[in-house]
Amino acid sequence: MSLSSLIVGALTISTIHAILPSHWLTFVLVGSAQRWSKSKIMRIVFLAGSGHVLMTTILGLITASIAKGILPYLSYLETYVTSGILIILGLIYIFLGVTHKSNHNHSSKKGSSDKATATSLFLMLTLSPCEAMIPIFFAGSILGWQTLLILSLIMTLGTISGMLALTYLTLVGYKRIHFPWLEENERIVIGAILLVLGVFAAFFN
Repeated sequence: MSLSSLIVGALTISTIHAILPSHWLTFVLVGSAQRWSKSKIMRIVFLAGSGHVLMTTILGLITASIAKGILPYLSYLETYVTSGILIILGLIYIFLGVTHKSNHNHSSKKGSSDKATATSLFLMLTLSPCEAMIPIFFAGSILGWQTLLILSLIMTLGTISGMLALTYLTLVGYKRIHFPWLEENERIVIGAILLVLGVFAAFFN
């Protein structure tokens, strides 16, 4: 699989993932309830986003390490193993998206201490890594550690910049920023991306 296709996949998935309300709207609601300043909300979003991508990167690198240990033994089949995993996971995501529409509920915390509330928001994202990025790391393991570093940076850029942009726009008055179709069909969209990457890897390498 080419580096360019992996970069496109990583950037697309991380950006779509950042659009989910739990990655920005929750911070706005809780921050407003706590009477935090805009700058403080933005700082907490940045810190929580950093924890989120760090945890995702750690899991991705662990997966890539396992893949690098297994794939050499498969010799010429390594491309098809990688593409097969992407295709299977893509189909699973699409199936889950079709059969179980996600409902995101948001509640603001009132009366909590600033430190406890900020810590809760940080842990909320840090302990829920973007599992959709793991197959991208697996596929990237074939191209080496430099590729994995690039994918980590792309994911970080897409996720944190998306979170910060949506949080800022909401805070300055754009209160109707919603992506209902994408929020409801995130798994289907991500599944389609993984499926396309898998097919591309199988037939265009």
